[in-house]
Parts: sequence; structure tokens; C-alpha cells
Amino acid sequence: MNDVKKAAAERAAHPSSTPAGSSFESDRKREKAALTMQLDSLDSSQIRKIAAVSETDGTHRKLRVASYCRVSTDDIDQAISIHLQQAEYKKKIKSNPDWIFAGMYVDNGFSGTNTAHRPGFLKLIEDCRAGKIDMVITKAVSRFARNLMDCIKYVEELKNLSPPVNVYFEQEKLDTGLQTSGVILIVLAMVAEEESHMKSEAMLLSLEWRFSRGRFLTPALFGYDKVEVPDGFGGKKKTLMVNPQQAKVVEWMYAMLVNGSTAEEIAGVLTELQIPTGGRRKDGSLNTNWTGSSVVTLLRNERYCGDVLSRKTYTPNFKDHKSKKNNGKKNKYFQANHHDAIVPRRVWNAAQRILNSRRYGHEGSYLPMHIIDSGVLTGFISMNRSWAGFDAEDYYRAAQIAMGLLDEELDDDLDNEFLPDGGHRLAGLMDDHGISRIARELTEAEQRVKDELEGIDRSKQELEEQAETVRTFQVVSSEMFSNINEPVVRIGQKDILFNSNCVAKMQAQYAEILFNPVERMIVVRPTNKENPNAIKWGGKSRSASFLCRILYESMGWDAEYSYRIPCQPIILTAPDDTVQQVLIFDLDNYIGRAVNKREEIIQARQEQEREDKLAEEAKSYYFPPDEDEEPEELVEMAEQVQKALELNKKIFGIPAFKHTSTFRSIDGNGTWEEWMAPARPLDTNHRYDADVVDEMLRRIQEDPPELPPEPECMDDSIIEASVTNAGEEGE
Repeated sequence: MNDVKKAAAERAAHPSSTPAGSSFESDRKREKAALTMQLDSLDSSQIRKIAAVSETDGTHRKLRVASYCRVSTDDIDQAISIHLQQAEYKKKIKSNPDWIFAGMYVDNGFSGTNTAHRPGFLKLIEDCRAGKIDMVITKAVSRFARNLMDCIKYVEELKNLSPPVNVYFEQEKLDTGLQTSGVILIVLAMVAEEESHMKSEAMLLSLEWRFSRGRFLTPALFGYDKVEVPDGFGGKKKTLMVNPQQAKVVEWMYAMLVNGSTAEEIAGVLTELQIPTGGRRKDGSLNTNWTGSSVVTLLRNERYCGDVLSRKTYTPNFKDHKSKKNNGKKNKYFQANHHDAIVPRRVWNAAQRILNSRRYGHEGSYLPMHIIDSGVLTGFISMNRSWAGFDAEDYYRAAQIAMGLLDEELDDDLDNEFLPDGGHRLAGLMDDHGISRIARELTEAEQRVKDELEGIDRSKQELEEQAETVRTFQVVSSEMFSNINEPVVRIGQKDILFNSNCVAKMQAQYAEILFNPVERMIVVRPTNKENPNAIKWGGKSRSASFLCRILYESMGWDAEYSYRIPCQPIILTAPDDTVQQVLIFDLDNYIGRAVNKREEIIQARQEQEREDKLAEEAKSYYFPPDEDEEPEELVEMAEQVQKALELNKKIFGIPAFKHTSTFRSIDGNGTWEEWMAPARPLDTNHRYDADVVDEMLRRIQEDPPELPPEPECMDDSIIEASVTNAGEEGE
């Protein structure tokens, strides 16, 4: 211990001038010096290098070079451009002594945003994989691909082939075989893709402006010739002019449809007569093979009644060019009486209603709307379970007119209303140019901005709507129906079922379903087999998809539920002194049953029980500042909670309320004749006389339509003469 103290005293008396850590630094210097000396002492004369195998065999090998050319459209300027590219690259490759011409791959009139639809490009890649090409020359990155991912993908694939295939972009002077080309190519491909995107947006904006001012696109259409006419401002515009020979075929097709023929039957006759469809086969010959779908497509076209509806489809992604049906995602534009019609609007409307009904099993010709305008059941409409020609609004307005609530004539309205979108009515906004604009649906962000500008609190409004739904909507399980003998009708989304007790109430072979959307009631009464809307009366479920759809829309029912409505029978005496009954169903007096939602109902009940228990235990008090006064129990909060609970209880187990009509009371008063007043047709049946249709077909056979010959390809002399005016191709 004394030695340690002595050493410490000596260090204190003679402090060191070396800073702390200097000993570690000295060690590093010594290690570095030793390593340097070791490297200097190495003898490289004992090392032998084994050279890498050269990609060539040492002899000079000529490169097999191919060119790739592409333009996006087939107009005159781009036709000249691609012709010049082909001539230039063929000359350039053949004039180089180190190159062998390996072919030319051309995509004429194909967009660069998607390689899947470019046959020339795909053939080029296939031959590169097969080892037939060593190098590819193309004009620019945008000619090779306007899709960043496609461009990088195929360039990397070609570089990784054995042997690798380089791509040379002439405009950018970029060779993918160089190490520095990677980053530059990515940037250029991004620019090409964004350029295509901006052009796409500009074209969409241009179309929006054109459509809003009535400048619609006029593609070729069977039955019309596309001609140029003065636009009234010193220029010209293209429009449709009726082609008499083809128009008589179109008129005959509509006549056959409204008389009850199917699309397949119409197609069979046209194919047998060798009537050209207006299109051509791959070999360029006229196509005379009609199909049911091609007939329906023609009959659906609103241009045959003189109207135009634009933007029926749109392209969400500019890269893949896949079109989708426009169900409100983009604005639509509609103009009535845009050009001369081939068929009257009333016939075209009738055809659309027939085609809509065919999807629901309707067979035969047009069915007019039948409505009762006298007697006890005034305003009730005779419903056909497979007829989809009218929507809920049509039925509602017809009932209002028959009941005297609207002073209008619906006959002309049904014939002349506009049904351009698949036979459905469109509600549009009129701009200054007289063009109907059917606005697209707002996005959530746009809806929030609109609500803020209008001062609407959407969250509060949704809560109020939910509370209103709770007050009026009833969802129960099957245990609610304790009386199994009660006559009821069950209405689902696709079918209607009258139970056996309901069937037993009315003794009849055939029945007619009457619906009044204003009074929200259904009446079922006996009828005869000749009634076009008669159904066979029995306890079987009836498929009635569109009729159920009308009921759900008219009643505002939830599509995820089915409904049971009890029956109120009315006893009547028939003219032959027999007793007969008519069945009345008050559609507001329903009990809804969740479809396949048993777990949700059980969970909701358990949640309700928990809330009930919490409400019973909840107490609120007010303690006054004076300690001598007793605390006061607050009942207002408890009452609010209780009211909310009672409101929620209506979801489960509360009997359906009894509906009373706002307009009248339907009871057993009235004679048999008043209850059985027939429903008269509200519009005409639009059928053609059979002799007229036969005469139409005879004229077609005597003078069949002819299409113009296939357009000839552009002559090389025309191209050479236009070389001096050739410009850059566009997208």
C-alpha cells in the first residue's frame, strides 16, 4: 500500500505532457505502418491471371439489327411519318457494313400506353427471346413504350438475355448497353408516360367541351350515311343522313320486335337474306352473320329515333384503355332531335320497354299500362310480374292522374318521354346550349365541400334519418308470427308468395294483382285466363323480380329484408249469387324479417338488454349549496334515456301499426261491378299490322341494301408527294 502511495505522489510531482488517449493513437499508427510495409513487400510476379471468357470468339461478328416503328393513329400525317421511318431505318441498317438487317416491326395505329395490344412489339420481343436479334433501333422512348413499367420491364429483359439485346433510342441518343443508361431511361420513360397522361386529360376535357355544345362524335351507323354539312358559321360539321335502303331494314327490325318476335328470330331472317351488318370480317369482306346480341345492340341505339346520348362508356385508366359502362362516374350529355329519325319515338320507347322486360322472362309483344279509372279501386294499376316496361315513377304518376291528384294526360307522356339510356329515363340539367347534362355522382370529398357550402351537417342529418328509420321500420324473427292461420303474403326481392290460408280465402283459378303506389296498397281479385296480367292462383311462390323491385322502390323498403303483410278479406256477392272475396294488403302494415341475419338480430337483442340494465341503474342528482336541503333527483336525463330505449325497442317485438289511407277508406261497400271495374289500357300497344310488316320484308328482298366497297390503302405515290409536308406524329 505504501508503494502505491509513493507512485501516486511521484506522478503528482511530475505530471505527463502526453494527452489522454494518445497511447491508443500511437498503436493505430504502428498498425497502419506495418500494413503498408506488408503490402510493399508482396511479390506479384508469382501471381498468374486467368482471363475472363470474351463474349465473342475473337473474330469480328456482324450485329443483327432490327427496327421498331409505331404511330398512334392512321390519319394522313402519321401515315406519312411511319412510311418515312420504315424507309429511313431500312436504308440506315443496310448501309452499315457491321450490321445485318434483321427485319422491321411496325405498329400502325396502336397506342404506346399498353404493350398487350401491340402485335408488332410483341413479335419483336418474341424474336429477341429466340436469339434472332442483337440490337433494336427505334426513334424515341415514347415510340417504344409510354408506360414506365412496360418500358423498364422489357429493356431489362432484353439486357438479361444471352447474348444481351441492346435498344438504341435515336432521338435521345441513348444506348441501353451502356452502364449509365439506366437512370436516364427511367427519367425519359416517366416523361413519356406523363406526356401521354396529359394528352389523355386534354382530350377528355376537349370532349367535355364539345359535348356540352352539341358537337357530338358521329361514328358510322347502319341505316345512316355520315355527311358534312355547313355549321352556320362558315365551317362544316359531320352529321347523320338517313340511308333509304338500310333504313327500311332498321324499320322492319323494330316492327318485328314490337309485334312479339325475339332478337334471335330477327337475326335468323337477316342472316338468311344475307343483309350486311355494316361491319367487315378480318379478311375485309362484308359481314352478313347477324346474332341476337347484334340485333339488340342496334335496337338499343337511341340515334334511330333522332336522339344522341354521349359518354355511355368511359375509360378509367389511360394505360390499359379498357372501357366501362358509365353508371354516373362521368357526365353524360343528351340532345333530342339531333338528326332525322328512322323510327318514331313512341315505337322506339316501346322497343326499349320490351327489351327491358325480356330480361325478366316476358314473352310476346308490348304490354300497355292498365289502370282502373272508375269504381271502388280507382287509381289501382294492374301489374304483370314479368313486365319491366315502366318504373316506379311511371306507376306513381299514373295513379295520381287517375285519382284526380294531377291534371295531366299520361298517354302522350308515355309515348314521347326520353328513354335514351337502355330504356331508362334520365333526369338532366339544361345548359345554355339546350343540351341535357346528366351529372355524375359526387365523390365523398366533393360531397363534403358541397355540404359545407350549403351549411348542411351531414352527420346530424344521417343520425336523424337513422332515428326516422327506427321509428317506422320493424325487424323481427319468425317467432313474431304466433298465429299460423293468419293469411299473409310474403314479398322478397325476387318472388311473391301467398300462403295457403290466403289462397283459401279467395276461390279462383286466376287472379289479378292490383297496386296503388299512392295509397301503398295491393288488391288481389279474381280474373279470367284471357287477362294478360293474370296469374294462376295457388300457394306456389311466383317469380316476380321486377314487380318486387317496383314494390321495394315505391315503399322505400330495405333490400336486405323480406316482408310479410297480413290480409284483409272483403266479402262480395257475385252476379250469380255466389260469395266471393277480394284480398286487400296494406303495405304499411308489414313485419320485416332480416334475410340471413340471425346473428345480427341476436347480437342486437343482447346489446339492447345491456342498455336496459344500465338505464335502470342510472341516477342523476342535484346537491344544492345549502346543506339543509335534500338532494334532488334529476329525472329529465333518465326520461331521455328511457325514450331512446323505447324508440330502439321498436326494432324488435312491436306489432305493426294499422295504416289508414290519407285519401279514402277501402271497405266492403260497393257493388260487384264497382269492385270488378276493368283496368283500361293507358297507352296503345304499338303493334304493326301483319300485312305492313310483310310488305316491309318484301321491299327489302327486292332491293337489299349495299355497303360501299372496302376503302383502298393509301398509294405510295400519295405518300411520296406529301413527304415535304410530313410532320411529327402525335398521340
